[in-house]
Amino acid sequence: MAGMEKRRITLRLIHDGAQPGTPLSEPLRFGLQDTQGEIHAGTAGPEGTRHFDLTLEVKGTGAATPPIFAGAFAHGPPTGRFLYLSWKREGKHDAPYGWRIKIPLSGIGWAEIGAAEKPGKCLEANVIGRRPHKTEAINWRLKSAPDTPAPPAR
Repeated sequence: MAGMEKRRITLRLIHDGAQPGTPLSEPLRFGLQDTQGEIHAGTAGPEGTRHFDLTLEVKGTGAATPPIFAGAFAHGPPTGRFLYLSWKREGKHDAPYGWRIKIPLSGIGWAEIGAAEKPGKCLEANVIGRRPHKTEAINWRLKSAPDTPAPPAR
């Protein structure tokens, strides 16, 4: 595979930051969790939302095998990767996370990857209201990539 170009896609998650259960009263940092446990706050979006933009490397040989996602935000085993939106407690704790929501990547197939790796494109998912421990696939939509102006309306 020497010389093989790495495939990459950009993803955007949208969430309002509301805790997914009875709100905890202790200080929490909300954001996209990387594989080192750090929380990335994202950027402010419209109507009080937060946008989390990230790039993942895509590995695999195509239609015969499912894609394998890699990168600083890809958690879990190769065939079951997911992202975490987390509410992390301040300071040191035995249980550092007040809440975590899994965002499975299983709903992204080769067709979506092919569309999303085109210049100026990304896959976006609104995960407002998603609960911890949910396992159903996410509805990803093809959108203009972050910092890419939308094409003019016709």
